[in-house]
Amino acid sequence: MSRHTTLRLVRRTAAATLVAAAALSLTACQEGGSDKASSASTVADSSPAGQGSGADSSAQANGAGAGKSADEGAPAAAGQPAKSGAAASRGTERCHTDGLEAGWGSDGGGVPDMKSTDQQTAAVWLKNIGSSTCTIKGFAGVSISGGEDGPWDLTRSNQSAPTVTLKPGAHTSFTISLLPSTDASDRQVTPGLVMITPPNETKHFQLKWPFGGSLLDQSAATHPGTFVNPVGGH
Repeated sequence: MSRHTTLRLVRRTAAATLVAAAALSLTACQEGGSDKASSASTVADSSPAGQGSGADSSAQANGAGAGKSADEGAPAAAGQPAKSGAAASRGTERCHTDGLEAGWGSDGGGVPDMKSTDQQTAAVWLKNIGSSTCTIKGFAGVSISGGEDGPWDLTRSNQSAPTVTLKPGAHTSFTISLLPSTDASDRQVTPGLVMITPPNETKHFQLKWPFGGSLLDQSAATHPGTFVNPVGGH
């Protein structure tokens, strides 16, 4: 074989080797780029932003507002358990004035003797007239009209207030401790109307005082004998 022929074969072999090496290098770069794109896509799908986008699409497909699932905020149907998630975590809603009725008396009955000079007790019931179960906790606001200085806002006792759950149609009560006055020389309050505001509410009920008599006016006293006990208390 001539010298020129040998050089041609060497050059062809070298060129083929370079082409093969370049092709291998290009394949490696393409495979590496594919791995990074796949990883980035997985991170986006598993991030809160990715979940939010999916939730928005699902909500819009079901006619719900953006960013909310179709079931979020919807009340549970009667006889069915509450849904899990955000709606269930909020728990039972508190009782509102518009969903309650109020009146004098309780399961234990009893009418205060306004002719006595001993401390008496009157009770007020609160009934859930709504279609959903609600909870109530705390002290009702009680304001008695009939005093010389205007309405008397009663103070609260030091009893702890339980949480009371009221199903539709159920009721609870609270008591008012009263100190009657029969001495005309006393500073007195002759009750006319009593405003009852459920705990944590601003709207009130207006009840007529049904028991007659008068209360010893201790509206300025630090520890008056007439005060309010908590809803559901004893």
